[in-house]
Amino acid sequence: MLKQWGATSLILFFLTGCFSSLPEEEQVVEENVNEEEQIVEVVPQIITPDNYYQSVLYDGSYKHGESRGFGNSVIYNRLDLDQLEMGLTRIAQQHFDPKDYFFREGQFIERNKLNNWLMRYNKDSNPDGLNPALGSGEDMRAREESQPRYLSHILEHNYLVKDSNGQLNLGGIVIGLSMNSVYNFRVEDEQGRYYFYELPLSEQAIEQEAERIAKEILSRLRSMEEGVFQDIPILFAVFKEQPRESVIPGHFFVKALADPRGDLGRFQRLNERYLLFPSSEANQEARNEADQFQRFKDDIQDFFDTYLGVVGKGRYVDNQIQELNIEIPLRFQGKAEIVALSQYVASQLQQRFQEHYKVSVEITSVSGNTESIIVRNPDEEPFIHVLN
Repeated sequence: MLKQWGATSLILFFLTGCFSSLPEEEQVVEENVNEEEQIVEVVPQIITPDNYYQSVLYDGSYKHGESRGFGNSVIYNRLDLDQLEMGLTRIAQQHFDPKDYFFREGQFIERNKLNNWLMRYNKDSNPDGLNPALGSGEDMRAREESQPRYLSHILEHNYLVKDSNGQLNLGGIVIGLSMNSVYNFRVEDEQGRYYFYELPLSEQAIEQEAERIAKEILSRLRSMEEGVFQDIPILFAVFKEQPRESVIPGHFFVKALADPRGDLGRFQRLNERYLLFPSSEANQEARNEADQFQRFKDDIQDFFDTYLGVVGKGRYVDNQIQELNIEIPLRFQGKAEIVALSQYVASQLQQRFQEHYKVSVEITSVSGNTESIIVRNPDEEPFIHVLN
């Protein structure tokens, strides 16, 4: 049976995913912040397959991170930025159980400090820079390439836990290090003309730099605020961005945990990646899903008498598909046709794809607007929302 949601439900979908129940709101607790008493509460729990964290509100408002919006300025590909943010919470779940911990955007790495950390090290003008100092060479291009900038962005998440008195206290910090896989830079000549270059970076070099940077950030955090973070576990996860022209996002590939009062542990490899459908890589490395996607694509193509460029992005962990996101762009038709296509898509999701992973489909118009969303969660029937 297909379910059709109204506009209000769509808002909940974007915020929380498909949910099954709405428990009563969490009890309000109080916390001393900067010597001023605030009312602190957590949003009501929403049961979803994605197991999202409950967010913390301060005096009824969501508390934005100190570096809010900074990622838009330093990460070129929006796909990378989205996966950095959402993937970091998935990794956090492996260490901070969403049943016990609550989410808050990072509050300790301030915006100006973050900007200095991301810049190149300079003994005189920027001793806090985490990217290496400009290298040596006969010209500026050679100097850039001899010491590329590896670090693109730092994303901080905080996880709070209730104590025996019901107060929320910091229980863990998670730091995402977003690293370049290709270093893009420009050089200006004497006439003021710019020349653009790109330098591919090896994963081994990226990992070595990430380890050096993580150890330095850990040292800085441990020494902040008179050592208040000494007893807090700090988790680092390293994200490898895709080249700028890529149509699939990057992925996390290593992580390391620093236990309370401990040094950074050894990096553990994360076997996560994304595949584009259709593609020769998917045909070679994920033949089963590639065949399923092609049959689905053929079904959709038969529905219309004009060509549709159906594309999909699959997320894999340990070589097992976790979710598949499909986009169907089409010239805007009448609403009746959108509804018919949405119903047809939902029926084909049941027939063409295995049930153990999530499949979502977004039908868009030529202008890029979303016309319809179809989602099938694992082992569940799909639901549809057609935008009015």
